[in-house]
Amino acid sequence: MKKQIQKIREMKKWKFSWRLLWENFVFQQDGHFYKMPTFLAKNIMYRKTDSYEKVIDSMRIIKKYFGPLTKIPKTEILKDSSWHYIIKQKNIVGEKLTKKHLNNNPKLLSKFKRLIIANEIMWLQQGVFLDLLWSDILTKPQTIHNLLTDGKNIFVFDFGLLEKSSKNILFRYFSHFARWFQLLFVKKFF
Repeated sequence: MKKQIQKIREMKKWKFSWRLLWENFVFQQDGHFYKMPTFLAKNIMYRKTDSYEKVIDSMRIIKKYFGPLTKIPKTEILKDSSWHYIIKQKNIVGEKLTKKHLNNNPKLLSKFKRLIIANEIMWLQQGVFLDLLWSDILTKPQTIHNLLTDGKNIFVFDFGLLEKSSKNILFRYFSHFARWFQLLFVKKFF
């Protein structure tokens, strides 16, 4: 496993991610996506938290609430030497879920609606919420950026969960606002 982590670190040196101010540094290589916390995330979001354990727990919750409704790509979660995660996910052949996909496919629309309900139940029972929109919603409002589709299935690709009771007060307030905004946005536009 140490060799695999070292290889991923070497690949990362030659990659650029415009999302440096967000939670994950993300890059694609050899049929996989790699995600690891950015410098900002390590020092703010995960300053007093074991990010590896957090992602393991998030994955467990995602599988419980969304596994029966959606597909989850083959995912391996590695723990690097600084107690942070490295997520290795198999690339999915598909595209980001759009309003057009939902309008043209009643089965996808049904799955999407059930996913929204499961997300709300997860917030009530677990105190966490899957952010479906993220920042890209401003540039492409007809697209759900954290869900992918192959035309038949919906894939949950991101495991970053917003928290109702985060230790980080800024993240906690952001989580409540993002949940409110997401529900309002989905009701109005989807």
